[in-house]
Amino acid sequence: MPATRIGPIEGVGVLGAGTAFPPRTYANEDALRLLPDAAARGPARLAFAAKGLTQSIGVAERAWAHPPGAPLAHGDEPTTLDLALQAGRAALADAGLDAADLGLVLVATSTPHRMTSTLAVPLGAALGAQAACMDTRTGCSAGLFALGTAALFVAAGSGPALIVGTETFSKVVPPDHPMGLLSLGDGAGALVLGRKPGSALEGLFLRSDGNLGALIGTSGPLPPTPDAIEAGGYQLSGQPEALAAALPERYLEALGAALDTAGRAPTDLAAYVPHQTSVPLIREVAASAGIPADRVWTEGVGRHANIGAAGWLVAFAEARAAGRFGDGDPVATASVGGGMSWAAAVLRC
Repeated sequence: MPATRIGPIEGVGVLGAGTAFPPRTYANEDALRLLPDAAARGPARLAFAAKGLTQSIGVAERAWAHPPGAPLAHGDEPTTLDLALQAGRAALADAGLDAADLGLVLVATSTPHRMTSTLAVPLGAALGAQAACMDTRTGCSAGLFALGTAALFVAAGSGPALIVGTETFSKVVPPDHPMGLLSLGDGAGALVLGRKPGSALEGLFLRSDGNLGALIGTSGPLPPTPDAIEAGGYQLSGQPEALAAALPERYLEALGAALDTAGRAPTDLAAYVPHQTSVPLIREVAASAGIPADRVWTEGVGRHANIGAAGWLVAFAEARAAGRFGDGDPVATASVGGGMSWAAAVLRC
């Protein structure tokens, strides 16, 4: 199957970054107490399971806009738009730009706040942007599809671009599924991309295969029907074991292709900052790719769990703020998303 490679796109770099999260954080035991059979499991078993998750994949806590399984309280809980607005404002402030300076607003999400239209357009309005606004929908890798789109627009003279990944998985996670509860979080990450001498999107790889779409997703048709709602068709489902088996190969394909396009060796990288889903998976991929262990960012897994399309954007913003890389440094990122799509990029920041 053909794949897409682009780069290098010279003179385009990251001008600012920001993040946002719901106000309430849930530790693993807090999440497990939401299970329908939590009382029957007992405190000891819940504590054991919570500790086991931290040991197995590295997740310790996550922020949620909504307690999974509780009745939805629209109007009283943060939405994907609310989180996107907070992260977008933070990224613009970090870049020292106003929304009126933007030439493009791109939003990546799997959990939009409305069934129709886009999330990017109301975000642009809330920010005060007059730019073109559009969404990208390719699961957890959507932010990388947005990165490539934004870089091409900026290079063509559009002006700075705002990329936002935002998710509220807590509103669609199955409340009776322990791994779903434990592995998913809510949040938003944003980057401002613009003209920046010495910077570049050195290499980008994008690939999709709809034949793998059943590995994770929601089966319910739109518009929703009572029968599909009753059957749980609008909550995440899939084949978790098959998905886990498919991930390393996709990460390595994307990462290897992005490095090749960039003309970089793995040891050239100042940092590898991928989608934050599992510490062992991140380390396995990095080791197989030949990236030194001390250059691999995994800190987001424990604090945030998997926040979908926001995952690598939040990780990039936090690693940048922590000083793990700076201007002129080559940084790689990668993500695999439901649908299924996978992508990787090498940026010279």
